Amino acid sequence: MASVGLFFGSDTGNTEHVAKMIQKELGKNLIDVHDIAKSSKEQIAEFDLLIFGIPTWYYGEAQCDWDDFFPELEEIDFTDKLVAIFGCGDQEDYAEYFLDAMGMIRDIVETRGAILVGQWPTDSYDFEASKGLADENHFVGLGIDED
Repeated sequence: MASVGLFFGSDTGNTEHVAKMIQKELGKNLIDVHDIAKSSKEQIAEFDLLIFGIPTWYYGEAQCDWDDFFPELEEIDFTDKLVAIFGCGDQEDYAEYFLDAMGMIRDIVETRGAILVGQWPTDSYDFEASKGLADENHFVGLGIDED
């Protein structure tokens, strides 16, 4: 088993593509990639190092497979687990909801004990608001405008 579990949800394939790029860059021996639609809370709990990939849809909505999985995610003890988040969004058409879904995952895992890593600067992005902010200058994770 690899050291890092990367779990993503994707309807259009963009977030899946980014997940596979991350795996390719860091190595298949290091990262196991899982579609959240085919995953269980037990699989996630096996890893102490996690990456969650989630796109934001329309008016700040989570991707449907993640939305369905949130109740299970809320049952996992993330104490002492390192969690990184990346999100795909559209800063042009949905500037007031850009990367909101990253904030949804953060809100769940942080309250369950996760140690969040990988904040990403907001420089060079043009958006109005985001629930995916860690502070006024950083997203909670890597923000990708894949549209």
